[in-house]
Amino acid sequence: MHLVTRVLAGAAALALVGATTVQAQVGLTSNGPVTVALNATRNTSIALSTDVPSASLASITDNSSNNNFSGINVTATWALTGGTTLNLVGWFTTPAQALANGTNFIPSSKVEGRVGANPFAAFSNGAVGSVGVANGSLTLYSQNVTAGNVSGFRTDPLDLRLNLTGASTIAGSYTGTLNLQAIVQ
Repeated sequence: MHLVTRVLAGAAALALVGATTVQAQVGLTSNGPVTVALNATRNTSIALSTDVPSASLASITDNSSNNNFSGINVTATWALTGGTTLNLVGWFTTPAQALANGTNFIPSSKVEGRVGANPFAAFSNGAVGSVGVANGSLTLYSQNVTAGNVSGFRTDPLDLRLNLTGASTIAGSYTGTLNLQAIVQ
């Protein structure tokens, strides 16, 4: 029995040593804290898109302003750090030849545009900053940029028409390209 008591006493001693080791580890922490710096960048950007690649006018009527092209929606998306105004500018590269039918032309001064319920205006103004050309541009909208809208988006209906009041055209198909670009000033 003496042997059994010794074995039990030894086992109890080992269990006690193990328990002391476990209790000594409670609350032990690593070196540190170790830190990780986090960095994130939102690049400035402006993007434009349209819901259709082209607009059509089925039949031109001379001496009329009722020559409306099919509708276009223009969406602008931006992420800015500053500036005061976001401008949407439309222009024709060669104002005297905005639309061409061989050697017959309709100038940009006879092409009018508007965004939303604004009045129609001709593409006959100058460039805005580096966007557009002299005598062939039109600012379609100017949106104030504030701390509350340095990032955002907007979709607007763009209406286009030929104002041929007092003018006539040669029969045929006329084609041209309207450029759209946004600029922050």
